[in-house]
This record gives sequence, structure tokens and C-alpha cells, in this order.
Amino acid sequence: MPLQLVGVIEIPGATGSAFDHGAFEPQTARVSVAHTALNGIEVIDPQTRRHVASLDGFPEAAGVVADAGQVLVTNRGSAELVWLDAATLTEKARFRTAPRPNGVAIVAQSHLAVAACIGDQQHGPELQGDRPRHRSAMGDSSPGPATLVRARCLG
Repeated sequence: MPLQLVGVIEIPGATGSAFDHGAFEPQTARVSVAHTALNGIEVIDPQTRRHVASLDGFPEAAGVVADAGQVLVTNRGSAELVWLDAATLTEKARFRTAPRPNGVAIVAQSHLAVAACIGDQQHGPELQGDRPRHRSAMGDSSPGPATLVRARCLG
């Protein structure tokens, strides 16, 4: 069954722009989309078909995933994974990653996030995982994730 267009939501400054991943967060019923060209995140309410917010400070935003009141964003331009509160749209933490993180996955019930990093000329592709909610509860403010999953892709 083909998809059907049900409407258009205007996003400020988006004409001729570049976007990447997007994700629906069920608790807020909002969609967050990586606005790669403008180094930001666009937040949309699909029920009202309105643009809610433009969030700045996400260099080359790429991957977006959302669940259980959380939004995670990978920033290719700064090698980071950013954790946002989906309801308030406030930043909870930033974690260093391997070069050029792209896709991201979340297993909310296990408090696990995994970023797929493309790598660069000095570093090959990697998968990196972290448990951001556990770290926050323990008050750990160390720079960069406690790597739980680290797999180098050889080929």
C-alpha cells in the first residue's frame, strides 16, 4: 500500500535544506527530525500538523531516536551523542563518541543507547553503547560515555 500525503508542515528556513533521520516519541506524540544543514533539530506535532520548535547546537545532526520521554541525537560534526528530555526539549547530557556518529538506537526498558559511528581516515567504523539514565542517576559527569558495546567493523 503506497503512502499518502495528508498535509505539509512548514519548517522555518527549510527551503532547499537537508534533513536526515527522524523519530516519533510516544509520550509527547512529537516527531524530532535532524536538520543536518542547519545544525539543529526540528520538533513537529503531527496531530496538530504544526512545527513546535527549532533546536540549535547540533553540529551536522544525523541520527535521531526517541522513546520513553527521551530523544537521542548523533552529531557527526562534533562526534557526540546528545540526550534530550522529550517533554521540555532540554538537554540532559552530551557524550563523546567515535568519529562521525550516524545512526542511533535506544532500548528504553534496558536504559541502553547505541550509536553507529562511520569513522574517518584515522578510525574505522564502530558501534558504541552507553546507559545515559544510569549515569545521570549516579551523578557521573565524566566526559564521554562509559563504553558498554564497542565493536570495530572490519572489512
